[in-house]
Amino acid sequence: MAVKIDKHGLITNFLTKINNMAFKVIPPFNLALLNTSIFERDMGDDPVMARTPKNGVIVLNEDQQDPIEKTKTVTHELVHRQQYLDEARDPGTGLDYEVDGAGKGKVTYKGKEYDYSVMQAGKGPWEKDAYKAEKNV
Repeated sequence: MAVKIDKHGLITNFLTKINNMAFKVIPPFNLALLNTSIFERDMGDDPVMARTPKNGVIVLNEDQQDPIEKTKTVTHELVHRQQYLDEARDPGTGLDYEVDGAGKGKVTYKGKEYDYSVMQAGKGPWEKDAYKAEKNV
């Protein structure tokens, strides 16, 4: 641990080595939910309960009223949000997509390419972890 104090006696820097800490603080809340915007809206003809675009915002179908199902859906979508973050931090390890105005495009998941229609259908290997997380609710 190192403490740096300026000439007025104020602490200007406080350092500690994380690996040498005597305890680990685990927050009693989900940090991912604190910085994730979640909106409910009419999804029209879209057959899914939610969508999470690359910006990480979760858009829930407003028709879903069951609180347990809604929690499962948010948990599922948080996995996709994390997959986008993984890809942004380390390309080839997460989920990304590109689509044009006509709905044509490609999805890249862990370095492999898929047609965008696979994502639109809610299928693809990126769904495996999301469904697994959903089952743990």
